[in-house]
Amino acid sequence: MSAIDLPEFDALVLAGGRGRRLGGSGKAELELHGQRLVDRAVAATRRAGASRVIVVGPKSSGTKADAVVREDPPFAGPLAGIAAGLRQLAADGANEWTMVLACDLQRPAAVAAALTNNFDRRDAEGLLLVDGQGHTQWLAGIYRTSALASVCEGLGEKLVNAPVRRALNQLRLAQVAVDDETSSDIDTPQALESARHDERTRMAQHLPPEALNEWLEAAAKELGLDSGDVDIATVLDAAKHVAHEVARPAAPLSTFLLGLAVGSGKGGLAGLSEQLVSRAHRWADENPEKLS
Repeated sequence: MSAIDLPEFDALVLAGGRGRRLGGSGKAELELHGQRLVDRAVAATRRAGASRVIVVGPKSSGTKADAVVREDPPFAGPLAGIAAGLRQLAADGANEWTMVLACDLQRPAAVAAALTNNFDRRDAEGLLLVDGQGHTQWLAGIYRTSALASVCEGLGEKLVNAPVRRALNQLRLAQVAVDDETSSDIDTPQALESARHDERTRMAQHLPPEALNEWLEAAAKELGLDSGDVDIATVLDAAKHVAHEVARPAAPLSTFLLGLAVGSGKGGLAGLSEQLVSRAHRWADENPEKLS
């Protein structure tokens, strides 16, 4: 949790979308780094300090939450989901503040940390994130619970599929600017593929690819190794993820461990690299306070 003295707050994770742009796959069930998107979002809100976490979506999506509810009717949009979640919170006595996160955030831990770390900058009715392009992230915010409830109640029968921006734009909210990497979501097959595998690391900043290949040949020969067993892009990709999600000094250490694992017959380079990258992402999710 942030060092800021936070009041108690609840959290809603919205997981009720159809995932049309993902070929109809429910976003809640999609996996990233070995975990479902919805479970990563739930875990992020808990680590941020949420007292209770409600998932709004299919029954199967709320296995890690305190409760799971469904918007009425199903697929009625984010505001209907928020209203359903607020009703569940109110049944047990809601806290003054509610964090709202979409389940398809690529880095939910970083989003939750950005919100809690900046909570002292809130306006009267909360704060939310704005990405590097200036787009308001309505489903990445902390809102005054009563204000959210008032907006939903005021819409009445027009709540179903109501535009989130138009409804929440009336609230007095502070904006916290973050980069696109922090605020990115997964709403297309391309975004999912990019999140799972990311771009291959570009070759070293000051060396062209041919120079790296030449060094690989020279170093492998010196050590009595077969350079054909080494995929430069795979090794650099693993180092990039570890440096970003853990710490820069962890990158050379991790690639050394990767080499030891391959040499010890623990598996192939590609599979072990993917396993190491997945662990680095989980480490970042589990330790958001250590993110630089």
